[in-house]
Amino acid sequence: METYLRDLGKPVVEDVKMEILKFCITARNKEEILKFINVEVKPYHVRKYITRLVSDRFLQFTVGNNPRSNTQQYIISRKGLAYLKSLE
Repeated sequence: METYLRDLGKPVVEDVKMEILKFCITARNKEEILKFINVEVKPYHVRKYITRLVSDRFLQFTVGNNPRSNTQQYIISRKGLAYLKSLE
């Protein structure tokens, strides 16, 4: 299935996840992340891409556990780094 989606030129979720994790080696806000993966800044996309990675502990908050903070940024976690390393 993944090969089929790649052949159609559509991004595969695992590929997007990997790109977001690499991008978040440096702390980034949600707008920067979503623009980086070329999707509109909408609550649905925040949930689909960012919140899921936070829930799975691949990304972590820079401002405690306050996801609604105006200054909230996201950075790769140890688990996220281990995941990227396992792909090398």
